[in-house]
Amino acid sequence: MFGRIPWLLGILLLGGISSVGSGEEWKSGFPDIAEKPTFSSDVSRGWEITLPEGNSIGWWSRTEMVTPGKGYTFSGLADWQQTKKQRPGNDLMMVLTWRLANGKMFQRDYVNFEDGEGIRNFRQTFNAPADCTTVEWQCVFKWQPGTVFFREMRMEETEPIAPRKVWLVATNTFQATPNTIEGNLQQIEKTLQKIQQSVKEPDLILFSECVTDSGTPGTPQERAEPLEGPTFQKMSTYAKAMRTWIVGNIHEITPEGTLHNTAIIIDREGKLHGIYRKVHLTMSEANSGIIPGREFPVFTLDFGKIGIVICWDNWFSETAKLLRREGAEVLLFPLAGYGSRERREKVWSARAIDTGIPMLISTRQHHLPSGIVDRDGVWLSETMEENGFAAVELDLNERKPIFWLSVGPAQGDPYQLFIHESRAEIK
Repeated sequence: MFGRIPWLLGILLLGGISSVGSGEEWKSGFPDIAEKPTFSSDVSRGWEITLPEGNSIGWWSRTEMVTPGKGYTFSGLADWQQTKKQRPGNDLMMVLTWRLANGKMFQRDYVNFEDGEGIRNFRQTFNAPADCTTVEWQCVFKWQPGTVFFREMRMEETEPIAPRKVWLVATNTFQATPNTIEGNLQQIEKTLQKIQQSVKEPDLILFSECVTDSGTPGTPQERAEPLEGPTFQKMSTYAKAMRTWIVGNIHEITPEGTLHNTAIIIDREGKLHGIYRKVHLTMSEANSGIIPGREFPVFTLDFGKIGIVICWDNWFSETAKLLRREGAEVLLFPLAGYGSRERREKVWSARAIDTGIPMLISTRQHHLPSGIVDRDGVWLSETMEENGFAAVELDLNERKPIFWLSVGPAQGDPYQLFIHESRAEIK
């Protein structure tokens, strides 16, 4: 089942395969039941796997000693030549299996990657799990005919991954009575003043959907505002004063006169950082002349990456999954309010579970709470108080593994598995 290649040749091929230890030789492998791949090595290309047909799978593997708690960076390149003109998706992966001193499998992980033209660049740092003394890393090619060359595989000891803690705040700002734009701006300010007095160093504050003008007098065009209009100006002042990010939501009117339901992202300097225009519009929004957005951007903030789903967006599960695939680490969910508490308990938590990332919910309904949900779909904090808020400090580097989640009798990380094992290319 396994073929061996001399270790000296391995060093020549990979240019110093590891700075951690000598480890064992690289070994080729495949399931006995499948048609055997072709394994070979070439000084100029690296470790080669050629699959004869679409049901085959093969890998190169190697085991290294590790010290529990220390950080290790795994990296490598893979060049692919496939008979089908498509990216290899999760048919081309680098997999880590962490083992206890007795050899028992404890945890499995995928190494993240970026794709170029015909090349995949693997690189990620992990902390060796407690009590684990070895790691087996596999370079895997499966389920597509073609050839892949793995090269420059390295494992290097580094500093452990430190916690990345952020204070996240979800607001619960009700509209004013009577419902006027000026009254709603005052409501926004009251909420921000409460946060300013109570949360020492917030990193991000989320407001609900179009709280400033929804239902106020006038036509949609008359109620809407430009990107840096009254809502932006009010939030910008506090973003700068508190040195925090604020995400608001407005009915936007462009210089060309088009209407959008738009989230505005304001940075710690009070400047406009980016916008997201709601993609999934309700019937009533479409009938009022609002135009949908055309993309789901992910925004890089100074503490991490966020994705935004506005109200109706969140009832389409693929929206959250797409944002996660693009790198979102926190999901923001501003909404005007929809459904019952029963739906809230199921649907909103499911989005966090589906993606493996936490979610902030900001609404403006008396019967629904605003709050923060963790990776497991658990509500960490919530409020139904007028001008209230829910605040939680989260570690964005925290992982919450689950036993036997795809990986066999070991720990698996939903944050990785739900993305790396999703066959998104299948239509």
